[in-house]
Amino acid sequence: MNQFFYTRKELVSGTPENPEFKEFRDSFNINKVVRTITMNDERTLVLLDDLHERAQEVPDIDPKTNKMRAMKRVKDTFQSEIYLDPSDAVRFQKVTSLD
Repeated sequence: MNQFFYTRKELVSGTPENPEFKEFRDSFNINKVVRTITMNDERTLVLLDDLHERAQEVPDIDPKTNKMRAMKRVKDTFQSEIYLDPSDAVRFQKVTSLD
């Protein structure tokens, strides 16, 4: 497997002026990359070829009364979208470039 390791930051607390993040070391298989997109803020969005279903419980609302009847299970299809910070994006491009 060709794993690419990158740093993912998750907002844990703070204010908009002073956010506090927790860092995680994650990876993905380079062979699953479908395409990349460079964002305006210099991050790179990596789209993976890993379509998968997720089921979740959601309220079943009666349209006539606008009240919840019960919970229902809804399935949705997702594709992994990974955002790379600019420094990780540069490393990713060096690793995957055909030049």
